Amino acid sequence: MFRQELQVLDGKRYIVLECQFRREWNVAIESRGTVTQGEAIEIVQYWLKYKGVSPEQLKIVEVPDILRS
Repeated sequence: MFRQELQVLDGKRYIVLECQFRREWNVAIESRGTVTQGEAIEIVQYWLKYKGVSPEQLKIVEVPDILRS
């Protein structure tokens, strides 16, 4: 599903949120375990192209690493 391209890893993890019913944001199933920024962008591009979602319905959110000291 995802392209095999060189990605710059920033060490951060992300999820993709989808807005449904104008108010409810849900985590896209492809990003539930968190993904890299490049993977999050690819998920958004896939959803825009194949699922007919508008750009306003998607959001990439950085997930803080709560395990770091």
